[in-house]
Amino acid sequence: MVKSINHHNRLRKKPANLLKAISLFCILPHCASAPPPSNLPPSESDLNLLGKATLCQTKAEAQRSWLQTGMQGSPWGGGNEIFRETASPHKQAQWFMFNEDQTLVGVITVFPFGLSLEDYPKLRHTLAQLPPAREFFFHSSQLLKEQTPDSGTLHRTGEATTTHQYFMRHTHGKQDQLVMAVFVLDPYETLLDGSHSKFLSYIKDPDSSEKELPNPGGPLESQKEFLGLQQFARGEIALFASCGNKQPEIALDAYQKAIQYGLSDPKQLAEAHHRLGLALRTMGRLPEATTTLEQALSIQPYSAVILNSYGSVLAELGKLPKAIETYEQALALQPNYAQARFNLAEAYESHNPKRAIQEYETFLILAGNNPEEATKVDLAQGRIKALQGGVRQ
Repeated sequence: MVKSINHHNRLRKKPANLLKAISLFCILPHCASAPPPSNLPPSESDLNLLGKATLCQTKAEAQRSWLQTGMQGSPWGGGNEIFRETASPHKQAQWFMFNEDQTLVGVITVFPFGLSLEDYPKLRHTLAQLPPAREFFFHSSQLLKEQTPDSGTLHRTGEATTTHQYFMRHTHGKQDQLVMAVFVLDPYETLLDGSHSKFLSYIKDPDSSEKELPNPGGPLESQKEFLGLQQFARGEIALFASCGNKQPEIALDAYQKAIQYGLSDPKQLAEAHHRLGLALRTMGRLPEATTTLEQALSIQPYSAVILNSYGSVLAELGKLPKAIETYEQALALQPNYAQARFNLAEAYESHNPKRAIQEYETFLILAGNNPEEATKVDLAQGRIKALQGGVRQ
């Protein structure tokens, strides 16, 4: 699973004073950051939450199959969202999020009164095998009525490039119910986190007399920071082919816009420059990639990953001494960095074959049985044999 940086599921902290703490969503004391997505099981489900919609579908494709002209739409940063409510077979509200390129990047489904999973054994089996990613309270106002508030659990799973969030409600004396599901392309998960009040506010308090649901209109955020993060996510799915094909031109445009909007986290700003450099490298624009990666290093000079990318561009430009120096800087920071070790070995091949053999052998130790490195392992083994033959001669 290709994952872009800073995709951590953290709950938004609530103010400490009592009035603000009496809210729809209350964190339990033992809540913590969500663990990495579980590999058990691969999101097997017999509940069709998307209908004919599929992530990565274009808006034009959606209009030909399921998107009706009368469905309510509104801006969502640089893209747009489509909202709809249905009463049959279950009462539900759905948001379909399209990015600037009119690509469907997320679908949020809320069951305001909950949905029993009694008729969905596959999904029940999936959720039973997943450790809780979060635990929380719904409708903490019940505490003022000396009632035990409903508790909730978030389960996360997913597939190669997507994450699926399932929010379950636990009510004392009643069957557990699904109240929300979020299907999203990985880079957009932090922007479409199901714990956002926009979505949680649709989940009904069973003791409330309120009948009307809140107004669904309006984007989640309007600040430049949100727009920058949205562009960064857009660049990620284009650069790393989340939808099947790499689109470096779109990635280039997206990362440039992310940098222009501004990102408050220096690490993410550096990563935007880094990713921009990778897009330029993919397009063969190596001098520009060099400049961009140097900008990334000016922000995060001790990033082994950025140094490794910089070294690779230098090597492609034929600047091997400087590339070797850069790889060695990366490995000084992160000695077990297998990819940088492989690149360093490759750079040494032409003028120091003995050192290249040593580095390839170290790479083989680091790569171990990692299936993601299988191709490079085979390549390293072949190059060691070839280099050893040349050294003997």
